[in-house]
Amino acid sequence: MITMESISHRIPQRIASPLCLCLLLTACSLIPHGAVDSGLAVFIPPDTQVLAGIRFDQLSATPLYRKLAARSPAFHEFREQSGFDPARDLHEVLLASDGKSILAIAQGAFPLKLPGALYSSPYKGYTLSGDELVAVTFLDKGRALAGPVAVVRAAIDQYQSGRRGAPRDLMARAEALPRDAQIWAVMQGWSGVSPETLREMGNAANLDRVLRAVESASLTADLRSGVHAAFTGDCRTPQDAKTLSESLQGLLGLVRASVPAKRPDMLRAFAGIRVTQDARAVKVNVDIPQDLADKLVDELAH
Repeated sequence: MITMESISHRIPQRIASPLCLCLLLTACSLIPHGAVDSGLAVFIPPDTQVLAGIRFDQLSATPLYRKLAARSPAFHEFREQSGFDPARDLHEVLLASDGKSILAIAQGAFPLKLPGALYSSPYKGYTLSGDELVAVTFLDKGRALAGPVAVVRAAIDQYQSGRRGAPRDLMARAEALPRDAQIWAVMQGWSGVSPETLREMGNAANLDRVLRAVESASLTADLRSGVHAAFTGDCRTPQDAKTLSESLQGLLGLVRASVPAKRPDMLRAFAGIRVTQDARAVKVNVDIPQDLADKLVDELAH
């Protein structure tokens, strides 16, 4: 079972983003569906297991994003130093992960040059900037790639070769998601992380073992009026689903029990999280109204 100790241990950065996205942010609504932008999909690697998206042009218009941005000194410092405003210049980001590394594929208005980069190297007509481990390249004024140097180079190779390697099942799940969800993710066939990474994770490796029981998953998040989210994971067997459901319910119970009684707003937020099981499917629904979301942001700012 997942414990408080397991989630307090630091999860390695190379897997943190897809795991957090797949377990914490989700939503569901009866609205028209839409496909992943074809101009970004051409870079998705063929071994992708987790694909997530952030539609910044929609996210930046939500009350919660505006409040967080207004109260974040780091956001203002970044905007002033770089001249780059995510709310204005970033339209959409895809995050593709094979469980070991993450490739970011972005669409927006880019400067074609990364200011203050420590590392710069040409590659097949493009300039990779950053350092010896992580690189950013601006393909044109509208698209950019970021990630480990080898992963960015492989994405450029795939693009120039004309190959389209995105896994079909994963793309089908993505295309079935609501089009106006500001945050979404899909997962197909989690094969687990390496033994080296498991040692780094410590007790948090329980999370990896739980995910191995999930054959596929999908999620979306809608922040237009509070936080409304839903996660659906399809497990291999009903027993696997029961184990996952009990683990998540136990985790919620531990976290809820650790909240001081003088934090009623936080307790009210946890009351809006529900975990249910239906045969092989496990669902997590999150419903936090706007007034409560505003209060939580105010608490975090102090």
